[in-house]
Amino acid sequence: MTTKTHDPDTVPNLGIPTFTQGLMVEGVKDWFILSGQIGLKADGTLAGRDTESQIRQAFANIANLLADAGLGLDDLVFLRFYLTDAADIPVMRTTRNEFLGSRKVPSTLLVISALANPDWTVEIEAVAARR
Repeated sequence: MTTKTHDPDTVPNLGIPTFTQGLMVEGVKDWFILSGQIGLKADGTLAGRDTESQIRQAFANIANLLADAGLGLDDLVFLRFYLTDAADIPVMRTTRNEFLGSRKVPSTLLVISALANPDWTVEIEAVAARR
């Protein structure tokens, strides 16, 4: 699988180094679509009441699901973040970069009033591709 980012001058540049407006994915054999991952551990307990702990756990859940499918974080081709507080955007970006480094992955970020459980502050959906 090869990827190429697309950020022409004809679309907005949001100034986020790890964001891209488009990603061409070539040579894909399989797609892996992940349900939204939240900050719950495998035993069903909340990783923490703070958003950073929940983001870390959601990414750990994503990594574990990818591994189960024979994939890794480098195979991610799209992310969608749901946050319940706009003040958590910086911690979401910092934590995302700890897991993905400087990789540019198309993504959408939504700030919403609530998730299905009032203790949850973040949910992350993901799409991965295998060559």
